[in-house]
Amino acid sequence: MKNRRRDKLKENGIGGKNGVKRIAALSLLFVFLLSLSGCAYRPAQPLPPDFSTIEQTETEAPSTVPPETDPWETDPPDPALLFPAFFQPGRLLLSEGGSVPVELLSAESNVSYRVRYPSGSEATVAWDKIEPLAPTVPELPPPTEGEVLAYLKGELGEPLPAFVLFVDLSRLTVTAAERGEVLRVMPCTVGDAGHPTPRGKYEVDYKTEFMGKEGAYLCRWGVHYFGGYLFHSVLYTWRGDGILDGELSARLSHGCVRLSPEDSRWVYETAPLGAVVWVN
Repeated sequence: MKNRRRDKLKENGIGGKNGVKRIAALSLLFVFLLSLSGCAYRPAQPLPPDFSTIEQTETEAPSTVPPETDPWETDPPDPALLFPAFFQPGRLLLSEGGSVPVELLSAESNVSYRVRYPSGSEATVAWDKIEPLAPTVPELPPPTEGEVLAYLKGELGEPLPAFVLFVDLSRLTVTAAERGEVLRVMPCTVGDAGHPTPRGKYEVDYKTEFMGKEGAYLCRWGVHYFGGYLFHSVLYTWRGDGILDGELSARLSHGCVRLSPEDSRWVYETAPLGAVVWVN
């Protein structure tokens, strides 16, 4: 009996035939379970032969420098810098020789000039005592409607007058604004070097549909605002059957502000008496 039990133990023990089978079965089961969990053993893959020469790249950190912005958006300039006063320079010829620099304010053709001296004082001098000079006009960007309105509020007060005609002597434009809203921007022609268009604040006081010099030229849709100065059309022939001089965006009038036929008629029909005229 004892010998039979001993043989049974040898057969089922670790070293026995059945024991070896059990160990092999358990090993296969363990490997199978590992493969199901994704952790099955895989032999290491050899490194590429040139691994040591592969450049290591790093993910660039996001830049902390803020993107560039338009300085005009974050720090808008003083409106007065966008609309500098236009100065018509000249020289006052002295009888003893030499000259004095002056600003030409206005002129009565072949009669006299109104001038401003460097000291700020003003005087009227004879026509032949003045030598007009070519003006220096800065290159200015076209303004937005908001910039025009901000500038006019700074000059004329807020709220703006009900109707404003703004003559920009630097950009050679006329801007019409009503109740704080820009209605129209029009190219214009202004006075030449010897006949400057006067700067200042004025008011529309009368209108005339026809004006001109008999036998020479005819203008239409005149809107008067100061002295001998008006808004009016470009020059027609005396009979009115053709345009004699239609140039715009120029400095060649005797001080009046010329507009196209369409724009001059629009101003004539739209700008009321008492409308404020700002010339700069």
